[in-house]
Amino acid sequence: MATLLRNAVSFFEQFNDAFPTIVSSATLCTFPALLAYLFLAYYGTVRESEKPSAIPVPAVESWIPWIGKSVQLMHDPLTFIVESRRKYGPLFEMTTWGSNLIVATDPGMLMSLEHQCKDLNPSTSRVDAFRALTGIHDSERMTEVMGTRIMPVSSKILSPSGTLKSGLMEAFNERLMHDFDVLTVDLKTNGPKTMRLSDFISYHLFCASTNSLFGPTFPFNSYPHYAIISSSIQILHSPMANWPFVARKARRARQGMIDALIKYTEDWWHNGGQIEGVSQLVGQSLIIMKEEKLSIEEAAGSLLISLWGALFNVSAMTYWLTAQLLVEEKIYSSLQKEAIDKHYMEAPLLESAALETLRTGSVPPPTRSVDVDAKIVVDGKRYFFQKGSRIISEMSGYHYNPDVYADPHSFKLERFFDESLPRPKPFGEGHHFCRGMHLAKLEIKSFISHTLKHFNLKVVGLKELPKLKRAGLIPDVLGSDNITLEISLCD
Repeated sequence: MATLLRNAVSFFEQFNDAFPTIVSSATLCTFPALLAYLFLAYYGTVRESEKPSAIPVPAVESWIPWIGKSVQLMHDPLTFIVESRRKYGPLFEMTTWGSNLIVATDPGMLMSLEHQCKDLNPSTSRVDAFRALTGIHDSERMTEVMGTRIMPVSSKILSPSGTLKSGLMEAFNERLMHDFDVLTVDLKTNGPKTMRLSDFISYHLFCASTNSLFGPTFPFNSYPHYAIISSSIQILHSPMANWPFVARKARRARQGMIDALIKYTEDWWHNGGQIEGVSQLVGQSLIIMKEEKLSIEEAAGSLLISLWGALFNVSAMTYWLTAQLLVEEKIYSSLQKEAIDKHYMEAPLLESAALETLRTGSVPPPTRSVDVDAKIVVDGKRYFFQKGSRIISEMSGYHYNPDVYADPHSFKLERFFDESLPRPKPFGEGHHFCRGMHLAKLEIKSFISHTLKHFNLKVVGLKELPKLKRAGLIPDVLGSDNITLEISLCD
């Protein structure tokens, strides 16, 4: 015990003697480290403060949760987009039916966002669209094959030079002339016919486009199924589509279209038979689908997706141009005179009218999904994009900008005689632009030219442009149509 006590006393005496040395050593070792830490912390804070802080995307104000401004967007999309752009700038955010929607309204903006952030995904919205159009729940594989294998092929075939070499327009015009000859015989026998403008346009474009893509063995009598699908896409896209008593007619039409396409392909698919007159685009697509081991139902669904993509925008734009010329006699007479005198490929007035239609018309906007939280610079400002948001490129705010196009709410037939004006961009841009836009413009011009050359169109009742309705983000042309036509033969 005495030894232990002596050792303890000795330890404290040694510690007391060495304390100044210990303190000095600790100070010498710690102070530089502490100084370095403080310097780095301060410098890092300064550097961080020099970075632009991420700010929320300007939000459209709404007092109604979940619904947000959905009703205004559907009721009058053009006015809503133009006014929101003026109030909030070229990029703004809104709530629509419970989801967060970011609207980009300037050309190049979506492309810039994609360049900065690799987590903007076009596939999510495509999977949803494929599922809605085909009824095939597990549509991820179809989407992957379309995006990675078929789109590169279609880009080459549907390029401006590829379109002219593909024979697609020859097959389109062949069927259009066949159907117009049938209509001519009917009019000679029975006199003028009355029908809705949208029915006249969508039926003849359906037959001409399907002949162009699929050849003469395509089941053209499936048009009623397609018409129901194209006017029911929003309900098919909603969760309610699978409820027992909801969208039964639309679901039957969708299955009817799938069955028709299965019958169209089954001999080739199972027995290696030939499909008469099939286009290079569809033929190569079918080969790819079989190589990728898709089922015949998935192949039929993919063909339905291609058909809808080829037809929907062409029908919408053709409708708006025809409606415009029907309510303005000067436009009608000018285009009809040119159609009689010139081929649609060499008709400058028709070319300008088609561009003006692309400026004033409306098509489903390109859509991206934000897969992770992201900070992206737009016009020098660093915005926060929340995971799960959708981004759409909606060009009507640009197309109706008076600083770009003078008197933007007027349809000016000769506007694009001015070659300095920027061309409209309704079909997207950059890597994900619509591959078929060159073919689409040729089909619009061909249809208008041949119609005016063969028939007289007269509005029955009030001459006024319909007010565009929108099913969510999709223009509902058939649902907007209020024009009844009387069709007769040209004198």
